[in-house]
Amino acid sequence: MSNYPKYENYSKTNKQKKPGLYERLVSFFQNSKRIIKIANKPTKKEYFLVFKICAIGIILLGAVSYIFQSIFQIIPIG
Repeated sequence: MSNYPKYENYSKTNKQKKPGLYERLVSFFQNSKRIIKIANKPTKKEYFLVFKICAIGIILLGAVSYIFQSIFQIIPIG
C-alpha cells in the first residue's frame, strides 16, 4: 500500500453545492431591497450634470459621424 492520499483530494472541481433557483431568487430580492433602502433621489444639480454629459456625448458622436460621412463623400471608394 502507498501512503499517498487519494486522487479525489487533488481534483480541481469545486465540491460545494451550487445554490438552487429558490436560494438565488431570495438572494436577489434581499439585495434589491437593500439597494432600494439606501438609494436616494438625485438633486436638480445632479440631473443637470447628467444631462450635460449626455448632451456632450451626443454632440461629439454626431460630429465624428459627420466628419466620416463627409470624408467618404469626397473620396469615392472603388
